[in-house]
Amino acid sequence: MTDQSTFKTRPAGRRWFAGAARCTLPLLMALVTLPAFAHNNNAYVANYNDGTVSVVNTVNNTVAATITVGAEPNGVAVSPDGNSVYVANFGSDTVSVIDAATNAVTATVTVGASPAAVAVSPNGNYLYVANSDANTVSVIATATNTVSATVAVGQIPYSLAVSPNGANVYVGNLDSENVSVIATGSNTVTATVSLGDNPYSVAVSPDGAHVYATDYNAGNVSVISTSSNTVTSTITAGSGANAIALQFFGALMYVANYNANTVSVITPFDGKLVETVTVGTEPDALAVACGNVFVANSGSNTVSVINPFGGALATINVGNDPVAVATQPTNW
Repeated sequence: MTDQSTFKTRPAGRRWFAGAARCTLPLLMALVTLPAFAHNNNAYVANYNDGTVSVVNTVNNTVAATITVGAEPNGVAVSPDGNSVYVANFGSDTVSVIDAATNAVTATVTVGASPAAVAVSPNGNYLYVANSDANTVSVIATATNTVSATVAVGQIPYSLAVSPNGANVYVGNLDSENVSVIATGSNTVTATVSLGDNPYSVAVSPDGAHVYATDYNAGNVSVISTSSNTVTSTITAGSGANAIALQFFGALMYVANYNANTVSVITPFDGKLVETVTVGTEPDALAVACGNVFVANSGSNTVSVINPFGGALATINVGNDPVAVATQPTNW
């Protein structure tokens, strides 16, 4: 079990998350050219030790702006329309709301103690905040930027993800070694899934059938069936498996391996390792955009841009201790 008091200050070694107007994306080892689509162009990187967010242009892989937010930003999420960016400030117990068009902070919302992660509902109406030192999840109404509910969960909630239909929020509780299932209609916990390990990061499959939870110590991923709320299998990743993301309609899974300085590319339907890509030092978070993966490397103060089948594409210098990254959504 983890000593909760150690999480008030982010301890060293704890481990826990381009293209132009036409993209050609690799899918299941084959190159498939997709039709033209419109998309936004930015990734947002939370720099924990700087109290800033780096805005990375995902077309030319350069830092376009740096935004000052609260103390120790530890989580970041982007609204489904790409217009708002939400940053969990671990050290100031707040969430900063950024206007993506102007890169200005337009609101600051007080939440519970030590907010570690944020996730937005599919309709953009609600923001969910994991308060790691309060053992709660704050529910923020985005229209007013006010807290509309507070939900008690397990000990040290450190990650969360919303189901594609918006009906449930899945919360990874580090010290309880379980996942809380929150029904968004009532903002109550309707189930608790025991894992026997520390769920450092969680993700939901695009069809809503599975939740994936990483275990840093074991270097694997637990697969949870959402119909039964039970663990059905485990997938081997790498040493210090922490951040996780899905791409290509859930056909590929990416796991950042903090101790190995790698990202595992996995096909989740059969749990097979497709490729291992070397990135920067201590990869702590990742996000996907238009076929590429943006990896925040907290130990080297960089973001690695990788292609799942083409390896490393670029390295971008950002702020001090980047620990979270989110990308603006692609509109197919």
